[in-house]
Amino acid sequence: MKIPKRHHDHIREELSTAKESLTHVSRHLDEECELSVLENGLMEATALRDTKREDAHKAGERIKEWFEETKDQVISRLEDLKTDIEIHRIEKDADRKEDHARDAMIVAAHALLEAEISLIEAIKARRLAIDVAG
Repeated sequence: MKIPKRHHDHIREELSTAKESLTHVSRHLDEECELSVLENGLMEATALRDTKREDAHKAGERIKEWFEETKDQVISRLEDLKTDIEIHRIEKDADRKEDHARDAMIVAAHALLEAEISLIEAIKARRLAIDVAG
């Protein structure tokens, strides 16, 4: 995913601030600094943190909003998927029931043909009996 150009300068600025801060931390760890140097470093870091606090808070709020939007989108997609699965299940059930109804109609139509043949044979046999009996 490509970062929009409008964010490049701001990201570079934040990276530069982070790099500078890490350089200061590294220097404090590597050197045996006097207490006054450490206090000055602490004051500078505290002042810089305070100036960035509002931006960090706003960025945190935007991240929360993005997360909620993303979560809502995922939930919506899952609900759509569940609906699609349920529709597919209902359609398969309807297909099975239609197949069963068709098969039952075939069997019933065949049974009616058998009944018709049996009835014709019965009528024929009765007439033959009447004709023979005279």
